[in-house]
Amino acid sequence: MILQALGKTAIKWLLIAVAFIALLSAVNFGLSFVPFTPQFNAKRAVAKAERLEGQVSTLERQATGQAEISTATETFHTRETIIREIASQAGTEARDAPDATTPLSQERADRLRLNDQRVCLSAPTICADSDPAASRPPALPPAGPAG
Repeated sequence: MILQALGKTAIKWLLIAVAFIALLSAVNFGLSFVPFTPQFNAKRAVAKAERLEGQVSTLERQATGQAEISTATETFHTRETIIREIASQAGTEARDAPDATTPLSQERADRLRLNDQRVCLSAPTICADSDPAASRPPALPPAGPAG
């Protein structure tokens, strides 16, 4: 019924229009593979933009990581400096104390030596002293038999 209403000529023109649109689509698709055409350049630009976006996000993550590492390192060095200053100050106070020359009991000396060893094992950088240890007398008497 519809065929009879439109007529054969109208159907031919409709088929020609559909074929022409299909032909244009095929040509446009084919031109996207031919270098130096706008379609090809657009395709390359999109691929390049996607690649650069990936590189930017990678660089942002690296910069964030480097900033965190830098902050952590600075915090560590600041804490280490503070601990060294406190330890140096405590050592000076201990040497200048009025009872600095009074001998310790062997039991207390062993207990203090054990605590020093624990501190040095847990944080070796604290115990690494820049002053030569041989130039001053030992803070604690050497461990020996109690008696």
